[in-house]
Amino acid sequence: MRLLRLLIAALCAVAALSSPAAAVAAPAQAAAGPPQTVPALRQWTAAAGAYTFTGSSRIVVDPAHAAELSEEAATFAEDLGALAGRPIGVVTGSASPGDIALGLGETGLPAEGYRLTVGPSVAVRATAAAGAFYGTRTVLQLLHQSSSVPAGTAVDWPAKAERGLMIDQGRKFFTVDWVRQHIKELAYLKLNYFHFHLSDTFGFRLESSTHPEIVSAEHYSKQDIADLVALGHKYHVTIVPEIDTPGHMNAVLAAHPELRLKNSSGAASPDFIDLSLPASYDLIKDLVNEYLPLFPAPYWHIGADEYVTDYAKYPQLLSYARAHYGAGATAKDTYYGFVNWADDLVRAAGKTTRMWNDGIKAGDGTLTPHPGILVEYWYGYGLTPQQLAAAGHTVANESWTPTYYVLGGAKPDTKWMYETWTPDRFEGGATLTDPSKNPGSLLHVWCDNPNAETQEQIGAGIMYPLRALAQQTWGSPKPVATYAA
Repeated sequence: MRLLRLLIAALCAVAALSSPAAAVAAPAQAAAGPPQTVPALRQWTAAAGAYTFTGSSRIVVDPAHAAELSEEAATFAEDLGALAGRPIGVVTGSASPGDIALGLGETGLPAEGYRLTVGPSVAVRATAAAGAFYGTRTVLQLLHQSSSVPAGTAVDWPAKAERGLMIDQGRKFFTVDWVRQHIKELAYLKLNYFHFHLSDTFGFRLESSTHPEIVSAEHYSKQDIADLVALGHKYHVTIVPEIDTPGHMNAVLAAHPELRLKNSSGAASPDFIDLSLPASYDLIKDLVNEYLPLFPAPYWHIGADEYVTDYAKYPQLLSYARAHYGAGATAKDTYYGFVNWADDLVRAAGKTTRMWNDGIKAGDGTLTPHPGILVEYWYGYGLTPQQLAAAGHTVANESWTPTYYVLGGAKPDTKWMYETWTPDRFEGGATLTDPSKNPGSLLHVWCDNPNAETQEQIGAGIMYPLRALAQQTWGSPKPVATYAA
């Protein structure tokens, strides 16, 4: 058995969900071993017999949990109906042969875990609605392969809480339809996190009432975002926004050249905002406060990557730091002070701040970023993951290798990702003594060269890396040891 066969089957099933003419596959001979899914099932105990999906099969919800599972049942019915090519009824009561039952009340599993029992009927039971939802994704994958499923019991749950995708919309606009398709694909693969990098070198992609002058021609309306957030909620995918500050602000500063950071020779940076100017904080505060209510996710990403490297060139940053943080402050303290100022804005809204790791170093300032900021570790700059954890940070593994997919540049080594890498192996082989401090990993699409690939090519290019990431972040036993292309 080759992994590629599993990956292709999963891809075809995603495509089938969008096709109203799709049909459940004909009965097939049951394969030896656990049923094949991406990611693989964590535990499987085989039993005698098989389940068969028929023209009268229904979704039957436990009456005791009908309210809690109403959304999951409706979404499952919609997706299963697209696969089967007919409407699927949703009822409450007891399952008959051929039916698929949904219920809660399972104990001893995390919120995203579930128990799948296959016999004359199929039963999905979970501790919470999220687990029941992921059970339905497993059923969809199985029924895409065959209308019959070998009898047995699966117990399944993820190793990592965050599993997903980031797209660099700031440099390249992705259409709403593309994003919608990938929300569904993420969910199909039991991935649950979608990072929107909404501003960068070539664009600011979100409608703004406070600063319409900064918005790019190609952008998302607030209604677009509301619709995507609602779709994410439906498919248990959390959408987390990033407005990158205080660097990578080219699109913003094109409309506000007076806020560009100038060096001691008077040359203005196209991407660094001047953190010694009160107006810089006013603009950023306007944007953060405008957008915080638009995204119900518990996180806000401030970026904070790739700002100034040679602070000696910008004496105004040293003056600002000493005026605000004391005579012993360094110019870098202006950056750290900004991070903490932004964190205060985010915390006031009841959310947790996220930032990239590269600006956090040892011994270059009198301030440090607030403990509690979630740091996304992408490269071996500054403090190690363990040092960040010791400073009070949760540290997500967003390492360049193997999670970066760069247009016109580096691509993930999917074979190495599947065979060797784990979400607890950070860039350079670094680890944490307490892996629970690492919530998980995403695949990152960076559009440094936005015209190098179309969005359709990107979708095809990330197909296999996403599936390898799904397997590794779910953490179940691999279906095969090696990756064969």
